Amino acid sequence: MLIECSRCRAVFSLQDGVAPKGSRFQVQCGRCGAVFETTAAPKAQPAQEPAPAEPSPAEADAPVEEEWSPEPAEAVVEADEPRDAPLPAPPDFVPASLPVPAQAPRGGSRRLWVAGAVALAVAVAAAIVLYQRGLGSSAEERMRKGHEILLRDDTRSLQEATKLFTEAARASPGQAVPEAERAFALLLQAKAHKDLSLRVLAAQREEQEKTAAKLLQQGAAAAREALGEDQEAPAALRAAALAEAISGKPDQAEAHAEQADRAAPGDPWTLYVKAAAAAAGQKRDRAVQALSAARQLEPRLLRVDVDLAAISLDSGDPAGAKALLEKVLRENPRHDRAKLMLAAISP
Repeated sequence: MLIECSRCRAVFSLQDGVAPKGSRFQVQCGRCGAVFETTAAPKAQPAQEPAPAEPSPAEADAPVEEEWSPEPAEAVVEADEPRDAPLPAPPDFVPASLPVPAQAPRGGSRRLWVAGAVALAVAVAAAIVLYQRGLGSSAEERMRKGHEILLRDDTRSLQEATKLFTEAARASPGQAVPEAERAFALLLQAKAHKDLSLRVLAAQREEQEKTAAKLLQQGAAAAREALGEDQEAPAALRAAALAEAISGKPDQAEAHAEQADRAAPGDPWTLYVKAAAAAAGQKRDRAVQALSAARQLEPRLLRVDVDLAAISLDSGDPAGAKALLEKVLRENPRHDRAKLMLAAISP
């Protein structure tokens, strides 16, 4: 039987009987790769032709024309006709011009379905892993930037660091460290505003106190949440200790700070919190010692010099405080707390 491609119109021959009579089946063009359906026609019965009539004498003398017969299927397509590049065959079809059943056997279809489902599950799992890795790397980068910005200690930098830690916490739900760092950044702001409320003019004092109370409430709540997620995380213990120090609970603050120091020794921020706990308990010598150790570990920690200046002011040493504050402003001219403290020192 002859098959004509529905796309490039090439004609091919197929052996009779390749499919049941009258059934539809699919074939693939060996020239352009197109897949199309055709119907298996029943075998043609030879027609009973009438006996040829005797030619008349005139017809007998006429020249005999050769009878035309169709060319074989391979000759129907001209050899010099430009051919398109063969299209890729779909995976469910066999190549060449072989007939394909309209429906694959049930066993084969089931195996294909199972294989497809497994491939889809693997792809989804890989996508989830890549997505989580992307979130993880993004959270880690935000944490790194937040720690760098935190060292500058001015209000704007502390707010930027808080924002980065908040974004990292949202990208890592259920993890204690990002939430603890967010709490710590909030509490550093609360402590700065609380200290300023004791040093600025009365007209500015109420605003500083309100801001300090609001930030303390937010930071303490975040610290409790982080500690609830991991009671042994050094960052969570450190944040809880700072919240307690600001709230006037020096004993609890010292206990949590010591626990954080044992879990991660040599952290300058933990030493800073130990100093804050000591200062809350009116132990200034221990506070100065802890602050000095923190500055030795991290010279860029400007908060140390500002707190040392505050201790110097409270101890009646404005000259020492002024020298420390001027040093801070040389390293970070935007440090607003240092500016306000310096302005409050009588010339």
